[in-house]
Amino acid sequence: MPLVSIVTPSFNQAEFLERTIESVLSQTYTDIEYIVVDGGSTDGSPEILRSYGDRFAWVSEPDRGQSHAINKGLARAKGEILAYLNSDDVLLPRAIETAVGYFEEHPDWDVIYGDAAFVDDSDTVIGSYPTADYTFERLMHQCCICQPAAFWRAAIARRVGPFNESLLYALDYEYWIRIDRANGKIMHVPEQLAWSRIHTGTKTETQRRRFSKEIFAVCRREGGYVDFNYFRGYWYHLCHEREDGLPRRLRFLPGFESWMASLQYKWWNRHLYSWRDVWPAAGGRERAAGD
Repeated sequence: MPLVSIVTPSFNQAEFLERTIESVLSQTYTDIEYIVVDGGSTDGSPEILRSYGDRFAWVSEPDRGQSHAINKGLARAKGEILAYLNSDDVLLPRAIETAVGYFEEHPDWDVIYGDAAFVDDSDTVIGSYPTADYTFERLMHQCCICQPAAFWRAAIARRVGPFNESLLYALDYEYWIRIDRANGKIMHVPEQLAWSRIHTGTKTETQRRRFSKEIFAVCRREGGYVDFNYFRGYWYHLCHEREDGLPRRLRFLPGFESWMASLQYKWWNRHLYSWRDVWPAAGGRERAAGD
């Protein structure tokens, strides 16, 4: 029975922290090492952690952000199988047992990820995470790996190194791309393993523009290109979801949104194009990976 190490990075998430902890402690699989790395919270989180006594390891002290907290926890982890669970997400009761079973059956798999539901503040299911069977092109098109439903072997973690501490939003996405580029075998399993929480404080919801630009940089640096899907989503946000800004005022111009997405796509992927390709009217086929 392999030891499974779960790390929870946390900062001022007392509202959800106990639900996250209980989801790990109530797993049907028992050979678990659980480590909570709190960034010096001031909202009562240390008191919640203290109330569990010695049932798991924890620390509460200032850190340099989420990636640093995850790396701190993983550095002390002893498990053969690793995962991290944010302090507002939840593992379903058989998640770890299921993951271990797949790893035992498939010794050549380096990463497995399952399905997951989106939930709100009160644990009401509000949707499904868009997981899908894995290919590198699918990952580059959209992150098909739901982080709280993902587990990986310590061996592949040693090969690719720690999480990138310069990233604020795309740290898990960049990690999956690096594992793929290191020839890690990533597999999807069709079983629901986790809940991913969406609430008003979620980073990717409140800071969409910074998130998108970080995604662009990660994809180009680690994957070699940025899929057109990300630019289409970014310009939809600027034109329809933001309440101010020039793109919103110009969104009624025929073809404006798609033309701007196409132009930005070709600029970020300019190493794939000649300068003559950059200015054609929007509406043509965008270059796919491998073209």
